[in-house]
Amino acid sequence: MSDAVFSINGKRKLNGEVTVQGSKNSALPCLTACGLCDRGTCRLKNCPCLSDVHNTIDILEELGARCCYDSSAAVAEVSPETLFGDTIPADMMNRMRSSILFLGSLLCRKGEVHVGYPGGCALGARPIDLHLKAFKKLGVDVEESRGVIHCRIRDKLRPTSVSLICPSVGATENIMLLMAKSDGETVIRNAAREPEIVDLQNFINAMGGNVSGAGTDTIVINGVKSLNGAEFEIMPDRIVAITYMAAAVGCGGRILLRGVNPEHTAMCSSVLRDMGADIKCTDDGICLSMQGRPSAVKKIKTLYYPGFPTDAQPQFMAVSSIAKGTTVFVESIFENRFRHASELNRMGADIDVNQCQATVRGKEGLSGTPVEAFDLRGGAAMVTAGLMADGTTCVSGIEHIERGYVDIASDFKSLGADIDMKIV
Repeated sequence: MSDAVFSINGKRKLNGEVTVQGSKNSALPCLTACGLCDRGTCRLKNCPCLSDVHNTIDILEELGARCCYDSSAAVAEVSPETLFGDTIPADMMNRMRSSILFLGSLLCRKGEVHVGYPGGCALGARPIDLHLKAFKKLGVDVEESRGVIHCRIRDKLRPTSVSLICPSVGATENIMLLMAKSDGETVIRNAAREPEIVDLQNFINAMGGNVSGAGTDTIVINGVKSLNGAEFEIMPDRIVAITYMAAAVGCGGRILLRGVNPEHTAMCSSVLRDMGADIKCTDDGICLSMQGRPSAVKKIKTLYYPGFPTDAQPQFMAVSSIAKGTTVFVESIFENRFRHASELNRMGADIDVNQCQATVRGKEGLSGTPVEAFDLRGGAAMVTAGLMADGTTCVSGIEHIERGYVDIASDFKSLGADIDMKIV
């Protein structure tokens, strides 16, 4: 069987402008939240055409909802009044990590749910015990057997205060979905603060919910009796924007990213400025220019938002591989997120990995060679490295990249890169 690869002829500066796509990490929980709607149609604008989005829509249709997705307009419409199912097949759950959010929305809608364990990129342990522990406190009986999670509301949901031992994005979202329609006040302490959490709150409220505090470490959910259809626009994807910014620093040039909220990229922008980039905020986005070889940043440690995002670590490692000096990366979120390091070394990088720490000694350049994407952001790092490298780089495993980037090749081509998808 033929496989698609990205073929990249590197060493070209990036110049031009791109309008950044809608956020994957906002679209997926918002699509899942559509299942809470008791009447009417939910219309999500700026909903990116990604495999994970299609997989989420497939699950909604499997459960009985009527869905329509217009990829050219990036608009998804979900009419969940006909939603009847409470079971999601294991193969559908296994396609992506965010499928676990159906646990909260289906429980809220149906009172009982049977699902398998979620899939997604193999980045290490992603325990859902935080979700299930919170659910038990909120009035849900939980049973796990033979790879299936059975959850049932005992008699009714019990709104109360829930404290998370770490600010898990998935657990925060699942609790918001579960308790959106309840009788009383639920408080999430040590909640995740990501902008995508704010988007989910705003969408639930657009449907008639009463959620506040998203973006801080304390979220208050005042349950309502019912939710109605609503129209909502998904935020731009901050990780896609950060990927393009990092590539421009590695390649040099000047790019304008339209639609980006500069606050969402503030931490990465600060690091890129330390590497030598000139970054300015405009009325409609971010303008970045870069000349010369980037300077190394001594240490980059991934942290929960608003700290340095783990989803940007691979792309920054690619840029650091050609920087002047040595950078130490400390990965504190996932223990298996350095698989891209070996592929970068195949291109001439000098990277040593020791458990959750990677030491990157910058070289003057990389050389194009066949490399593989093992996961979504690692794949973006391979594309970034190919854009910076001498010669031709062929990136395989691009199905991982397509989980989060609508058309990364077209975006970079519009910025002057020589990149094409080829069948081999």
